[in-house]
Amino acid sequence: MDGIAGIVYPDVFQMNNLVDPMLKTLKHRGKGEPEIYTYKNIQIGLCSGKFSTNEKKNIVAGIDGSIYNYEDLRKEITSKGYHFQGKSVAEIIVHGYELWGTELFQHLTGEFAIVILDQNKQRILLCRDRIGKKPLYWFQDHNHFIFASELKALLATGAVPQTPAMESLSSYLYFGYIPQDMTPIEGVSKLLPAHYLQFNFDGSKGINSYWSYSSYFEKTNTNPRSKIIKDLDQLLKNSIDSCAPRDQHVCCFLSGSLGSAGIAHYLRGILPPENLCVCSVELIGENDADIRTAKEESDILGIEHKKHSITPETFLDDLVKIVWHLDEPQADPNIVAIWKSAELVSKGVQTVFSGIGSDELFAGHSRYTLAEQKAAYVGSFQLFLNSIRKALIPIFNVLYKPLSYKLVKQARTDPWQYNYLKQNALFDESERLAASTKIDGIFDAEVFLHKFHHINRIKPTVASYLYFDVKTRLADCYLLQLERITAAHNLNWKVPFLDRHIVEYLAGLPEPEYLKESETASYLKSMLKDTFPKSILDRPKRTRKTFLKSWIEGPEVREAFKLLLKGTMVETGLVSKFWLMEKINALGYSPTAFSHLWAILILEIWFRLYINRAISPSAPNVSVFQLLSEPS
Repeated sequence: MDGIAGIVYPDVFQMNNLVDPMLKTLKHRGKGEPEIYTYKNIQIGLCSGKFSTNEKKNIVAGIDGSIYNYEDLRKEITSKGYHFQGKSVAEIIVHGYELWGTELFQHLTGEFAIVILDQNKQRILLCRDRIGKKPLYWFQDHNHFIFASELKALLATGAVPQTPAMESLSSYLYFGYIPQDMTPIEGVSKLLPAHYLQFNFDGSKGINSYWSYSSYFEKTNTNPRSKIIKDLDQLLKNSIDSCAPRDQHVCCFLSGSLGSAGIAHYLRGILPPENLCVCSVELIGENDADIRTAKEESDILGIEHKKHSITPETFLDDLVKIVWHLDEPQADPNIVAIWKSAELVSKGVQTVFSGIGSDELFAGHSRYTLAEQKAAYVGSFQLFLNSIRKALIPIFNVLYKPLSYKLVKQARTDPWQYNYLKQNALFDESERLAASTKIDGIFDAEVFLHKFHHINRIKPTVASYLYFDVKTRLADCYLLQLERITAAHNLNWKVPFLDRHIVEYLAGLPEPEYLKESETASYLKSMLKDTFPKSILDRPKRTRKTFLKSWIEGPEVREAFKLLLKGTMVETGLVSKFWLMEKINALGYSPTAFSHLWAILILEIWFRLYINRAISPSAPNVSVFQLLSEPS
């Protein structure tokens, strides 16, 4: 684990070592000493670790992450006449780039964010892994080009204005997270997964894709089911085998889900039980069934089970630290449980595994069933309307162009996919308008859906949902949360389901047009049927609209919500005070009151940490109540 930072100054006379404060904000990502490399008006840095250079000293590379096909690549590169000085992963990047150029990225298997400084071709290359486990942010204005592993590092330079991006905040109210290349800071972008950015020394740049996830949905796998199960079993074994350390104690997050149980099962087949434990976090009174299932799974596997309990009284204790580390507002209250899990695990191990990705790759969640059942009814009528819209476009293109544009947008929108977005929105349309007239509507979900140019090629509908979630929810919500939180605790976090070979194989498997709840994660269930009983295999994973609703009876959470009435969101007009009062009064009665207020609480904390004050080099040691009591 490491952290990358870099800056291109206007010229050599205006270099003021801004990489140093960037690396200080990233120091939690590594245990070693930082290293800075300077070339003319360019500085690049690693918060821990070393850069590698080629023999001519004109190509420099650094990496945050791991390359799992390191040995195979080393052999291939060596056979072409290149010589290695050591066993540095960055050296693979340097010599691989000399050999293949930017095609190197297609050869890599792993989780990574990469920087390459090519003095000969006068360019910097930034690259991010296929699914987006490792983060990379960038910013460019007339004076600087700046990049880093975390958003806070860019802001620490003082060269990036701490201005909120209104479209991103609007998207946050829609999704509960900020998707794709958007960020909450104006002018700052995330480099998309499976893309590389080329910044030329003359100031020009380009962003290109090096891997197409959608293309694998078109390669339909026609093998019999028994062969598919056998293939997946071997692929998952290979994935875990490639990243499981043999010389240290390892832990696995165990949530009671089939995905996390599957990872624990395969780890148990590779590591001796004395080198393995599982960890769960109990939210007392809210996830009791999950904890019982996790305990049953660990007993079946014969693995030590560690548990940490959170109560309403302790729920908010670390929330300011969590939001600071996350970089972006995340409305999922499960961030607290993830933080406690990482904190518990970090006391005894360096490497932790999780089952993240199983829902999105194996269709393991009920949202893929409920959404389709509703959309199937609406969709048939919408398809008829779309045919009418297409017929009217030429007429209104002459009579009234604004309406023509609207008809084009609606006609190009797949009704099933659009309804899936709406059904999984954090705030529905009326709630967004009531909560904030200032930012409601800035983000257009239909226009956003059109960014996924290849999604309409993906059939059936279930597969298009999976594709969309891998591109958004998985990368920008779940992976972001776990990556930042495990990095905050200096943990080496592994996600075997996201191995490229598994992702590509699963994309080619046939999916039903409509999914029944009993059919979710069917391939994964078949892989684990000889290990776990039907009570575990058939346990549904459903969206919990009222998650933590019972906790609002406690005074701590209610008191935090009341402080929002005098907060930055209200004072700036971003959130309606009247709407907040209505929601607070509805606690205990409205099924959405808690989730909506929690989303605004997270946004308020984020605003105070990232907009109202200068970025601190470490997480502020203040409580939620202290922070919200400060003048906004």
